[in-house]
Amino acid sequence: MKKILVLVSSLMITGVISTCFANTLEEGKMALEKQNYFKAIEAFTKVCNDGNAEGCFQLGVLYEKGEGIAQNKYKAATYYAQACQGGNSLGCSNMSLKYDTP
Repeated sequence: MKKILVLVSSLMITGVISTCFANTLEEGKMALEKQNYFKAIEAFTKVCNDGNAEGCFQLGVLYEKGEGIAQNKYKAATYYAQACQGGNSLGCSNMSLKYDTP
């Protein structure tokens, strides 16, 4: 009985954490669509710092393009690397392109 209670508690906590990631990530995407870069950067930074690979990828794109933030190819590559390490294939792809061009 105790094992079942621990399992159910763990699943509930995981669900809450996943929902928080999803909500903040979605908030960032919606802000990006509205070109509210400040809010997008804030949301993507939060989820990236919490280990969300897609949030890291989105930050890399913003730094690469210089949208809402000073363009910084080094930071873009750093965020792409974080995204790649987190399993984001686009992060891996974009990171490899950074190393391929002068």
